[in-house]
Amino acid sequence: MDLYAAHATEPNVMGFSNPLLVPETALFSFHPIVFVYFMLSFFIVPYPIYRYIASKYNWEVNQKTIARHWSDTMLGFSYGLIVFIFGNYSIAYGWITVVVFYPSLFGYAIMAEQPYTKTSLPNIKRWPKGMWIVFLIALGIILAFAGVHIYFASQFDLPFVIYYVCALLIPAFFLVTSVLLIKEVNSNWFRTKYHTWRQRKETTPSPASLSTHNAVDKAVAQEDRNNNKKATVIEPMPAPAPLPPPASPYTTKVSLHIHHWQIFYVLAFFTRFKHPVSQTAAGIVLACYMQGICAYGYDALVIDDK
Repeated sequence: MDLYAAHATEPNVMGFSNPLLVPETALFSFHPIVFVYFMLSFFIVPYPIYRYIASKYNWEVNQKTIARHWSDTMLGFSYGLIVFIFGNYSIAYGWITVVVFYPSLFGYAIMAEQPYTKTSLPNIKRWPKGMWIVFLIALGIILAFAGVHIYFASQFDLPFVIYYVCALLIPAFFLVTSVLLIKEVNSNWFRTKYHTWRQRKETTPSPASLSTHNAVDKAVAQEDRNNNKKATVIEPMPAPAPLPPPASPYTTKVSLHIHHWQIFYVLAFFTRFKHPVSQTAAGIVLACYMQGICAYGYDALVIDDK
């Protein structure tokens, strides 16, 4: 079955990727016609439709100004271009993904409108039972799809599957960096650690200075014995008083807020195969990602505390 959306037959003077020739193991690919299809299918068309239906049925959405809509549109094209190129959607885009996308988009929205799902990940300790059931079912589906995709990746020559799995280190890096940033801003952590290390380094005598000091003590004691004097007791120099840690330059506190659009956006990079199962998974993860954008926008991972 041919699942491709475009095929370049004209002279390709700019070196665009030919969807029929790009391997599934390619790190990146780009074809402008397929990108237009991609953005039409997954952003330009569903965004206004979702906002209209949400307004008609009183679904939960963030009220957006025209400026915010325009900002989200610019971010949508930016994020869309990145996932299109590195998610290899020049070949992964197909009709199965589009058909699965729209029921998943509105199905996710209806599920999110249930009373027990109106919560967020930072409130996980106060989740109701219904939210836990939805979460565990969703986690099981994600893990099942993950296992299938790792199997797909393992069918290619090594070391592709290693690269494929280790690509998860990229979002993990950004998550760890965000946590460290929050720790620094909220507790002046890095600057205090650096100050403590510098102070310990400056106050701890080096081995050379210790040996010199011991040699001086022995010389003084030997001279006193030669002169039949009582041994001179040399009082050690008092240690300097520790300096206070540097004042924090930060005036506000920040916190971590993982949004579902971020989780599913990351997963969209891994549904890069031509197999119908992979294209089905692509439609689901892109729909969950876009539901967050349509309803709330590109909310940040690190936010200022109010």
